[in-house]
Amino acid sequence: MTLHQLRHFESLAHTQHYQRSAELLGVSQPALSRSINALELELGAPLFERQGRNVILSSFGRAFAEHIFAAMQEIDAGTAHVRDLTDPGKSVLDISLNYVMANLYFPHILRSYVEQHKEKEIVFQLRQSNTPEILRNVLEGRSEIGLCSYMEDQPKIRFHPILRCPLRLVAPPDHPLARRDQVSLEEIAQYPLILSVDKTHYIENLLRDLGIRPIVSFRMGEDRSIANLVSCGFGLSILPYDPQLEVCGVMLVPIQDSCAYREFYLAVARSRPLSAHSKAFCRFILNNRKDSDTDE
Repeated sequence: MTLHQLRHFESLAHTQHYQRSAELLGVSQPALSRSINALELELGAPLFERQGRNVILSSFGRAFAEHIFAAMQEIDAGTAHVRDLTDPGKSVLDISLNYVMANLYFPHILRSYVEQHKEKEIVFQLRQSNTPEILRNVLEGRSEIGLCSYMEDQPKIRFHPILRCPLRLVAPPDHPLARRDQVSLEEIAQYPLILSVDKTHYIENLLRDLGIRPIVSFRMGEDRSIANLVSCGFGLSILPYDPQLEVCGVMLVPIQDSCAYREFYLAVARSRPLSAHSKAFCRFILNNRKDSDTDE
């Protein structure tokens, strides 16, 4: 089974016409027929059925197409990515980032960077995930740059703090704490909490360092989903300040404890040198890091 055969199958499945596919592929119709016949022989099943002057996918062909169409999209995407990487006229930046950084930080720093480098064609390959997956991407070379939380016991990663974001109580409007000017972590922890599925356990560790044992009722992966659960009365939450969460019908109440903030980091592999493009972007981030809290 060759890539050419799979390309031929994909084209014929879409056009359902041998002559039309042969013209699109730049091959003769007999060569296309031989290619499809060899593929059917290898699979041991007919992939197409005659229908007048056209062909349609057989039941075996439909089952095969479900996988091949997805595989060919990945191959095309990979080919385009490598071409971007080898194009001297393009700057390709491969970055993994978590949901908070993607929402609160990255769009603004990206706009500033692009405006200062208008002469360059910059291609951003972005992977959104949680911190453990981001660090795996950085260590294994899928991404050169990570924007994420800090994790202990990561000797192969160099972390640079770039953003300090205040934490807020997220509460439904009718909750007793929702109309307060500010609240304490101790007051919040008296109620069931909806926390992130976060392997750094940041909020739990923050509370336990203060001698507070939280009551965890739910865990959810993304901040807006957490806010929606809060708005439906399933509990309170503690999240980095994001004014966009208010559209979920929740109140964002300041927390008075001085430790109620979360820091986010630029993460790179210690052992893998950065490309010139990534090095320039990291330098830009570090020169424009947020030294003060982001707030209203």
